[in-house]
Amino acid sequence: MKETTKMVERQWKTWGKRLMVVPPIVLAIGAYWWLVKHTPPLQMHSEEEVARMLETIVVPRLDVRPKVSGLGTAKYARSWRAVTQVEGRVNAIHPELRPGSMIQAGEILLEIDASDYRSRVAELTATMDQQHAEVERLEQSIQNDQENLVLENEVLAILQRELDRQETLLARQAVSSSSIDEKRREWLNQQKTVQNLKNNTALLGPQIKALQAGLRQLSVQKEQAERDIARTKITAPFAMRMGEVQLEVDQFVGVGETIFMGYSDAEVEIEAQLALQDIHRLLVSQTDGVPPKPEFDQQDFQRAFSFDALVKVAGMDSLVTYPAKFLRVREIVDAQTKMVGFVVGVQNVLPHDQSVPTPPLLEGAFCDVEVFGKTLVNQVVIPRNAIRGGSVYLVDDQNRLTRKTIELEFTQDTFAVVASGLDGGERLVIANPSPAIVGMLVQPIEAGEAMANLVAAANSGEDVPRSDAKTK
Repeated sequence: MKETTKMVERQWKTWGKRLMVVPPIVLAIGAYWWLVKHTPPLQMHSEEEVARMLETIVVPRLDVRPKVSGLGTAKYARSWRAVTQVEGRVNAIHPELRPGSMIQAGEILLEIDASDYRSRVAELTATMDQQHAEVERLEQSIQNDQENLVLENEVLAILQRELDRQETLLARQAVSSSSIDEKRREWLNQQKTVQNLKNNTALLGPQIKALQAGLRQLSVQKEQAERDIARTKITAPFAMRMGEVQLEVDQFVGVGETIFMGYSDAEVEIEAQLALQDIHRLLVSQTDGVPPKPEFDQQDFQRAFSFDALVKVAGMDSLVTYPAKFLRVREIVDAQTKMVGFVVGVQNVLPHDQSVPTPPLLEGAFCDVEVFGKTLVNQVVIPRNAIRGGSVYLVDDQNRLTRKTIELEFTQDTFAVVASGLDGGERLVIANPSPAIVGMLVQPIEAGEAMANLVAAANSGEDVPRSDAKTK
C-alpha cells in the first residue's frame, strides 16, 4: 500500500511539472489572438526620391587659339668665323676684341703685317714693266721691218724690170748670157732679202703674244698679291657680339687659322621639339576652309605654317617673354623621341627701341616655346576632365542625368574643342558622377571657378600677336 502511494506521488510530481507549462502557452495564444484581432491594418507609404548634387557648367562657345608647347636651346641665327687667309705677324687688334664685346659693322678687328705682300706687288710691277718694254720693242721692230719691206719690194720691182729688159736683148743677141745670169743673181738676192723681212715679221708676232700672255699671268699674280694685302685687315661684316678670343699683338697667325667667332644677336633661333601628334591642332586653323591642293607649293607651305610663337627662358621666375615667329620645320622626325623640330626666331630689340627694359635673349638659354595657330572663333569648349570615354554627362530640363557621345576637334591643356555632339548652352556635368545612373535626379550646382578656369585657358593665347582670326 505504501509502495502504491509512493508511486502515485512520483507520477503526480512528474505530470505536475509538465502541466505547469500549459497556462503560459494558453496565455500567449490568447494574447496573440487578441493582438491580431485588434491590430490596425498596414498602410503603404511611397518613398521620396533624393536628388544627387553634381557640379555643372553651361557649355560655352569661345574663341580658341590652338597652341603647342615644346622646349629648345637658343642659338644665334647668324654667326661669323674669322679665318685667316694670309699668314704673318699681328700688328694691331681692335681694343674691344674681347669675349662678349659688341663690335659695329665695318670696324677693323685685326691687322696683319702686309710688308711681304707689298714687296711682292712691287716685284711683279717691275717684271710687268720689263715685259711691256719688250713688247714695245718687238712692235717697233715689226713696224721697222714693214717699212723696210716696202723699200725692198720697190728695189725688187726695179730688178725685175731690168731682168726682163736684159732677156729681151738676149733674144736679139744684143747682150751676152753672162750678163743675164748676173742680173738674175741680183734679182734672187733681192727676193731673198724681201722674204727674210717677211719671215722676221712673222716670227715677232708669236713672241709678242707670248709676252702678252706672260703679262696677263703677272697681272693675275699682282691682283692676288693686292688681295692678300687687303686680307691683312679683317673687318666686321655686321654688328656682332664677340665670342671666345685668344689673340695678342705680335702673335704669328697662319693661313686657315680660326682666330675668333662673332655672333649677331639681333636674331636668335630656337629649335623646339614638338610632339608629332600635337601638331595637328596647329594645322586645324591654317587651311581657312580651303581643301588642300594636289600639289603643295611654297606659298601653300608658308600659309599653312604661318605660326606665331612666344618664348620664355625655362627655369626662371622672371615674367619676361619674347614674341617669336615660325621660321621653318626640320626635315626629319627624330627616330627615338618621335618629335619634330620647329625653328622659331626672336628679334632682340635694341635698348633705345624698347618701351619696357628687356634683357636680350642669349645663345645657350634653355627656353619654353609656345607655338600658336590662327584663332578659331565661336567654338564649343568643354573641360577635358568632363569627358568619359568619348561621352559626356548632361543634365536635361527635368534635372535628369543623360549621356551623349561627342567627337573632338582637338584637346589642349585642360580643355577640349568639340567638333560634333554639342551645340553650346547644354548643362554639362564636370564632376565624376560615379556611380552614373542615366535618368537619376540631379541637383545641379553651378561651378563658377571651373567656368572661369575654362575661359582663361581658352583665351590664353589672345595676347600673342597673331594673324587674322578664322571662323570655323
